[in-house]
Amino acid sequence: MAAAPPIADAPPSTLNPFHGPEDTIRTMIQMCIGPRGERSMLVHSLKNHIVRGLQPKDYLSEILAVRNFAAERIRYSNDALTVEQVQDPERSSQQIVQHGRAVGDCDDLALWIATICRQLGREAQFVTVGFGPPGRYSHVFSRAKEPKSGQWIVLDPVAGSDEGTMLRRVTTYRIWDIR
Repeated sequence: MAAAPPIADAPPSTLNPFHGPEDTIRTMIQMCIGPRGERSMLVHSLKNHIVRGLQPKDYLSEILAVRNFAAERIRYSNDALTVEQVQDPERSSQQIVQHGRAVGDCDDLALWIATICRQLGREAQFVTVGFGPPGRYSHVFSRAKEPKSGQWIVLDPVAGSDEGTMLRRVTTYRIWDIR
């Protein structure tokens, strides 16, 4: 692997005061469909690496391979307490290529997964969820639509191997289309 670039040469991420999930999701959608997201050749190359050994048109396996790759290669870490940091998919991909692993919070993981799924030609959405009072969101994950069945597949490596338990704890949610 190549040596890591100096910090000054690192690709951008956003660093803003936290103003709520709407602002964060808008930023994530822009990054997902932007030049450092869905249109990035580095992200495209990593997508090809992930699905290279799979059978053609096995869309469910492709989606699950992306989720499992993210679980293995992106270490979950919390954001700062009062600052919302969103890391674009190209930066996460660059960290994986250079260091074997990236680090990101739930929005970074959801953004990277949704971007890779969109590069696979799958519809993807962000889902913000809360586990307490209605309307209070504390987590985000991605889901992708498997085209043969039309089923939405939850992709949340932060929940570990038991996404079902996490989903049963949800008291409030909102689904965000990526357009």
